[in-house]
Amino acid sequence: MRILLISDLHANPWALRAVEEDAGPVDHILCAGDTVNYGPRPGAAWERLCELGALSVRGNHDHAVGWGADPRASPAKQPLALAMRDWTRQQLSEATLAQLRSLELSLVRDYGGCRFMVLHGTPVDPLYDYRLTPKVSEPLLAELLQGVKADVLVVGHTHLPLLRSQHGCTILNPGSVGQPLDGDYRASYALWRDGEVLLRRTEYDRVAATQTLAQLPLNFALSAALQRTLWLGSIAS
Repeated sequence: MRILLISDLHANPWALRAVEEDAGPVDHILCAGDTVNYGPRPGAAWERLCELGALSVRGNHDHAVGWGADPRASPAKQPLALAMRDWTRQQLSEATLAQLRSLELSLVRDYGGCRFMVLHGTPVDPLYDYRLTPKVSEPLLAELLQGVKADVLVVGHTHLPLLRSQHGCTILNPGSVGQPLDGDYRASYALWRDGEVLLRRTEYDRVAATQTLAQLPLNFALSAALQRTLWLGSIAS
């Protein structure tokens, strides 16, 4: 069995298409949230995710766009998040906004004899907690995983790939499909193959993504920062 594990598409359908092609045929797709905001094609990204039959949870940006709420992004990204939230809401139908609002904060599925738990941030705070990073300490990891009953915990939010194990549970952040922030601009995702977890990267059409961003009616500085972030794979300073 092959399961595609993704997160943080951020309205970047070019990256999602590249991941589809690179991953090849899969039996299931699980998404750890944040399909929209930051990127220039929120409707296309959401529609494609639905066409693929992916199961997704609600990330902080899905929540912010759906409800018009504060995304509570990291300080470096909050101005970008707020500016794009309002623009993104205008691009989506009320039906799509309702779908974003209806997404669960977590889901559990059993596939191939393995129990997957999917959420965006951490089990303690599924929407906003950034503490589950690649540098998380063992004591904090144990604290965050209290009460989790799953073989694989899939998270997102930080845009940083993570693969750890504790007490029989594999903790996986597949990284960001649409806005990587670990210095590697390529779309990041993971594959589960009969119990084996693979973290993978693939090139996508950054030119099309950044050119489309440049055409949006945004403040020049904000637009330039979003474009540089895609091009560099890190938060532009």
